[in-house]
Amino acid sequence: MDLSREFGDETAPSSGLKHPTACAFHIAFKTLAIVVYFFCVLFGGSFSLTFVLVVLMLAADFWTVKNITGRLLVGLRWWNKVNEDGSTEWIYESRKEGSSIYHTNAEQRIFWIAMFTSSLIWLILLIKNLLTLSLGWMTVCITGVALNMANLYGYVQCRRDAKAQVKGAVGSFMAKQLFNSMVGGGEASGSQQPNR
Repeated sequence: MDLSREFGDETAPSSGLKHPTACAFHIAFKTLAIVVYFFCVLFGGSFSLTFVLVVLMLAADFWTVKNITGRLLVGLRWWNKVNEDGSTEWIYESRKEGSSIYHTNAEQRIFWIAMFTSSLIWLILLIKNLLTLSLGWMTVCITGVALNMANLYGYVQCRRDAKAQVKGAVGSFMAKQLFNSMVGGGEASGSQQPNR
């Protein structure tokens, strides 16, 4: 039992993993796609088979990150909505501030490190294939960059939106408190004057 926390602080400890399975799948699909790519490139596997396997793993990773691990590990969610007039609208959602009881700092670090690392690896591989003019392998890397960067962009925007909402809420709270102290302060000083 952790007695170091203050009374009323019912948030969970920020260490450890609350969602180990989600963390494992978050890392597994990214790693498997890169490992299969390297294995087939180094050992001369069939391009068609490699392309299909890597794209399937990238698609599984994209879906898992977008629909499961983003919500569980960092409390963020995004999607793209097509309106009736054909225009698209990006929608970003986040858990309310202070709801870190659902995820830990370790899970957040795992999420963001895996997102940035896999995007960077696919980008480096794309540049390498561009410089060596390996057009076939470049298509695999473009798919990896596109799917990883789409998720990364969506979650970075979610995080920015969440921070902006927190700043707005704090600002409106402070303005309300200032207004109440000004209005309340005037009444309090006026009520203490003796009647003549």
